Amino acid sequence: MQKLPTPKKTKRKFYNKYIYKVSMEIPGAPGLRYFDFNELIEYCSKPIKETFSYRERMVSDVISNKPTWIKLISVLDQYDVETFSKRVEGTILDFYTNDVNFYEKLCEEFGEYIRLLSEPKKGTEELLLSSHKQIFVNKLPFDVYQYRAYLLPHKVPNKNDRILLADWMEKQKPKITFSHSIRKWLIETDQNWDRRYIQVDSEQTILMIKLRSPQLIGQTFKYVLNR
Repeated sequence: MQKLPTPKKTKRKFYNKYIYKVSMEIPGAPGLRYFDFNELIEYCSKPIKETFSYRERMVSDVISNKPTWIKLISVLDQYDVETFSKRVEGTILDFYTNDVNFYEKLCEEFGEYIRLLSEPKKGTEELLLSSHKQIFVNKLPFDVYQYRAYLLPHKVPNKNDRILLADWMEKQKPKITFSHSIRKWLIETDQNWDRRYIQVDSEQTILMIKLRSPQLIGQTFKYVLNR
């Protein structure tokens, strides 16, 4: 059996739902952006000439690894569609699940393709499943910060307002972490998908930031000690 990467410990639910994650790198995975699993095999079994080179590569990769794709589909067909979710990022195919049997089956059958694993610390499964916006840690960040708060600078469209906000955030240290790189990103980013966070010492400080800029704070997670 292929040696698997050492699993990371799940500290919070993926997508606020799943506690297990398997990341695999199977050539042809980008095709799942356009087709489901069975459509991908059917499409690539009778390929037509593609106009775009990246789709030509996708077809070639799937055909070259067709036995692996067929094997993967046969495994997935053994489980209810509600058992897992998938996500494609570049050439990486991620599976998320709460079913330990599904997780172990992927590990057993596709070890050579697995690049990353994440699983709960033994005995914390139910605690994680019942949690809501919590991150389980052995110690608080810097032994101080109780919250992780994601920032949404794209909701503060005026750059001058962002500069004033960044200056104000600087003055809140050490109640929060606010590095030079976070400051630069907060002022300059125009992306609405890039999610970065600060550490916050208390609920009172979060409230203070929200009073200063109601749009800035996105999802907030509380650290929970799990020694």
